Amino acid sequence: MPRVSVYIRPTTGNRTPKKATKGSTGPFYLRYEVDGKRVWESLTTRTYTFALADARSKESSLLLGEAAPPKPSPAAPKSLDELRTAFIHDKKTSRKKDGSLRDAETVTSYEQTITQFLNATGVKVPSDVTRDILRNWKDALYDHPYAHWTVCNIYSEIATFLNFCGVDHKKVLREDERPTPINETPEAFSEEEMTKFFFAITKERDALAFELFLKTGPREQELAHLEWVHLELGAKPSVAYKSRENFRTKTGKSRTVPLERGLADRLAAWHKKNPNAVLVFPSTRGKVEGHFLRAAKEIAELAGLDPKTVWVHKFRDTFATWALRSGRDIRTVQHWLGHHDVTQTMKYLAPHEGDSAQREINQAFGSFDVAKLQPSGQ
Repeated sequence: MPRVSVYIRPTTGNRTPKKATKGSTGPFYLRYEVDGKRVWESLTTRTYTFALADARSKESSLLLGEAAPPKPSPAAPKSLDELRTAFIHDKKTSRKKDGSLRDAETVTSYEQTITQFLNATGVKVPSDVTRDILRNWKDALYDHPYAHWTVCNIYSEIATFLNFCGVDHKKVLREDERPTPINETPEAFSEEEMTKFFFAITKERDALAFELFLKTGPREQELAHLEWVHLELGAKPSVAYKSRENFRTKTGKSRTVPLERGLADRLAAWHKKNPNAVLVFPSTRGKVEGHFLRAAKEIAELAGLDPKTVWVHKFRDTFATWALRSGRDIRTVQHWLGHHDVTQTMKYLAPHEGDSAQREINQAFGSFDVAKLQPSGQ
């Protein structure tokens, strides 16, 4: 039987190969003979166990008369830290269905979420991600505390990353353990709440920003990146929420929403006070504003509202709900919101509740007085 031996390849000093023994570290050679001639075959592995396995494989090949190269040694699994770098690069460079690149905020969100996940769990390689690890991490998010929909978004980002790493989260966590968005009717402000809210605002800028949120339904970043060139304040006032080189709407779609005349006039007056501004509502440093939520909660507290019930996206929900309840057709509201599918808009067909529901039921059945139809005394 042909004999194949494992030798160490010295890289410094005496370069004479010496026979490897258990515990030796590479780089290694395989030494054997073919047709009476000694052959030295270089290996890439630096682990003696793998080198020995390559030697046995070579012996089998020589015995069969095949001088084929040894099978490659099993590659060490890539670390999750290496895979994170590759994943972020993929997100930065790959294009979405509409041909656009992901915006910087989306990529940054992925990077921050994955970093927090790896730091919190201590996992190093994909095989470290077990059911207990994933479940305990997910449950800890609720103790942060995050709202359920936020936990769903964070979990979705990690599930996408794990899939890139070859880990199917659906095989790790059972369906009943995975956070799932609840398709509840979006919450909308009442007219009474909005009256209190706007009455408490003392800054003209805040009043105009939140009025635009309420009456045109933009997402927070759409309003934050809104520029004066996207406003038409003349005879047919409107606002355009557009994707462009330095900003992309959530869906990539651009849309134009008509402006209520009084709001358009107030915006025009505001522009005259800030003629050199590019952004409609810049920060104090002239940058994109990132504190609308904080401002909304501060105003809510001044208005006597519970700050926990006030968030920026709720203004968009209110715009859609009020528009549909006032008789606007759903296809038009779909366009104003920038939804791909009308079924997304249908969730805003919310049922009336409280005093509003009472008025609706009185209007529907109040004129039909059953008591008048009953025999006297019955």
